[in-house]
Amino acid sequence: MKTYINNFKHLCTLLLTALAFVACSSDNDDIATPEPVQPANGDITFTAVFGVKNATTRALSDSGNGTLTASWQRGEQIAIVFGGNKYTATVTEVDNDGNAIVSATLPSGTPNNQAVTYIYPASAADGSGLRNDLLATQDGTLATLSSTLDVASADGNIVIDGTNAQPNGTVTLVNQFAVCKFQFKDENDQAIEDITSLTITDLATTEVINVTTTSAPSVVYVAMLPSNNSTKFELWDSSDNYYGKTSSAHLEAGMFYHPTFQINLLGGCTDGYEWVNLGLPSGTKWAKYNIGASSPEGYGNYYAWGETETKSDYSWVTYKFCENGVYSNMTKYNSNDNLTELEAEDDAATANWGSSWQMPSKAQYEELCNNSYTTGEWTTQNGVNGYRFTSKSNGISIFLPAAGFYSGTNLLWAGSQGLYWFRSHAYTFRSIALFFASNTFGLSDANRYNGYSIRPVLKQ
Repeated sequence: MKTYINNFKHLCTLLLTALAFVACSSDNDDIATPEPVQPANGDITFTAVFGVKNATTRALSDSGNGTLTASWQRGEQIAIVFGGNKYTATVTEVDNDGNAIVSATLPSGTPNNQAVTYIYPASAADGSGLRNDLLATQDGTLATLSSTLDVASADGNIVIDGTNAQPNGTVTLVNQFAVCKFQFKDENDQAIEDITSLTITDLATTEVINVTTTSAPSVVYVAMLPSNNSTKFELWDSSDNYYGKTSSAHLEAGMFYHPTFQINLLGGCTDGYEWVNLGLPSGTKWAKYNIGASSPEGYGNYYAWGETETKSDYSWVTYKFCENGVYSNMTKYNSNDNLTELEAEDDAATANWGSSWQMPSKAQYEELCNNSYTTGEWTTQNGVNGYRFTSKSNGISIFLPAAGFYSGTNLLWAGSQGLYWFRSHAYTFRSIALFFASNTFGLSDANRYNGYSIRPVLKQ
């Protein structure tokens, strides 16, 4: 019984053993055995015995212990390719020892000692040999992989004797692909079982494999080209929700690997609000749009720092924590209470979106603006000016519209500037915000009564 063995113990091969023929002789022992003769007319019958001991065959089964077991099945087909044509040999019987009896019809005129290429399965071949489009699209199932992508091939010659033909000696079919059993876990080491479509890219060869499953399996089987050098693989799902990279890997043809992709969820929805993962070192998940908006380009609502509701007038007189409209009289987040960040009851993100959300900290904004992790650019998205931050690790981006700000009853600089509150406090009557315009961006402190935008983050 053939097994695929991990850790490079041996290549998986398919042994094609020639069927022995007994020569008939006359009573005259001096008459020499005639040379094989090609028939003048009629097709040629090719027969051979395929040994199962080292076979790679359709009926693969995963034992769960790191091996794949293979056995021959009646009706399986092997291609015999020569002269720009493909001929099909079929398994007609499997004997008690597990050997496959194979038969094919070759055309009249086939020369003796014809050079051929054997390819298993026959569907993997065309008239020129092994097809070059086999790996591009897969469905992630072991059944399909073993019937179409468990590919092995070898070169040989055919000996023709009258209307019969057989291989010239022993032929060993050598596997062409490695088999990987991918399992997926999130950053919390929990299994992910809802990936239905993904793309795997070999970062060394740039080979791209698209896998579309009919369900949401916990594991995905993928045939891949062997790699003699260390390589890395990158994974995306079709909705750009997942992203991951393997560590360096070496793949050998005929081997069975079962790596685990530790992958990051690139986007999701929590409590009805969408977020993205920029792959930042802190793991911060940023909301896709502002509080009060329904799209990344929407301006949304404006809030004074520490207030959770909108209003028509943004001034010291209307500011929640200002006593008698005097900016030096702060009733909370002052020199007496030494609070340096907003409490949940005063956090507009928590109050409006739920306990899973909060306003970002100064450190989180600094990370977002760090050019080691993101690329920032002033741009126009769907007709709206703003700043786009694009991750250098996974290419995901967020767009912050230049929504301007409210001072008093006036909306100022909409379309030209963006100002976003942190949850961090600066000092007495001022707090910290992100500021950007077409030619600049950075952190700034500002009067707490101003009505600024808020882009929430998921609590960690």
